[in-house]
Amino acid sequence: MKALQSILLLLALVGPATLPLTWAQSQSAPRVININTATQSQLEALPGIGPKIAREIIRNRPYRNAQELQAKVKGIGPKTWEEIKRYVRFR
Repeated sequence: MKALQSILLLLALVGPATLPLTWAQSQSAPRVININTATQSQLEALPGIGPKIAREIIRNRPYRNAQELQAKVKGIGPKTWEEIKRYVRFR
């Protein structure tokens, strides 16, 4: 009971946003990936990319740039590109 009270007091003082991420949370956060070598699961970790689009990305490789990616993969238009561009590189 005393430990629980201490934890609650700590959360009240510092707030949950300042606590470090758990292992599971850090593993699911998108990372910068090479679109030409990424696995299906790495692609699916990108915002707005599900299994179907991930398969299309893999099937239509290679890509030299964002315009080529958008032209080859139905489902990646300007809106999706804006969501994923900070996580994608081409080399």
